[in-house]
Amino acid sequence: MRFQRITLFLMLAAAASAAQSANLDFNLATNAAAVDYTANLTDTGLEGDLSYLHHTDKVDIAAVGVDLTGNASPVGSPLIFGVGGKLFYIDPKGTGSSGSALGIGAHFRYTWPDYNRFVVGGELYYAPNIVSFQNVDHYMQVSVRAGYEVLRNADVYIGYRHVSASFDGSQGVTLDSSFVLGMNLTF
Repeated sequence: MRFQRITLFLMLAAAASAAQSANLDFNLATNAAAVDYTANLTDTGLEGDLSYLHHTDKVDIAAVGVDLTGNASPVGSPLIFGVGGKLFYIDPKGTGSSGSALGIGAHFRYTWPDYNRFVVGGELYYAPNIVSFQNVDHYMQVSVRAGYEVLRNADVYIGYRHVSASFDGSQGVTLDSSFVLGMNLTF
């Protein structure tokens, strides 16, 4: 419970202090909920990110990250791509095997040019053993989504998220494997 309160405080503090544009993304699944707050740190595409995933039966995961994001080709391209890293704190329920992992990865968002309200996106972050600490041996988070822009600064989406890790030399464990329904707000 203490971990959840600290995470919530940090996310609200970051949201209150943001002076530049930001994104707030939240999604729900049958047994899981996630929230992600991303803010521009510079005018050149550097973004800071705070996120939290809660699965009622399996895990709590908090993350803080930094990405460099921009057009993947000429300015005005429908493909936005970002690369960077996130520090994940993973606390599986009932195992006592919590730990952290420094994942590198990428995310993308593509807006269909002829149907400019339809978007697809996804992300992949991976942390091998060398950058996994305490009881964590490796960590991987992958998600894909398809959405519709209800407003130019708000879209709704459906997607799929898969999160796995291994702890203390054990085989990989699926921490979350969910179809999600979500909303992304830009302000």
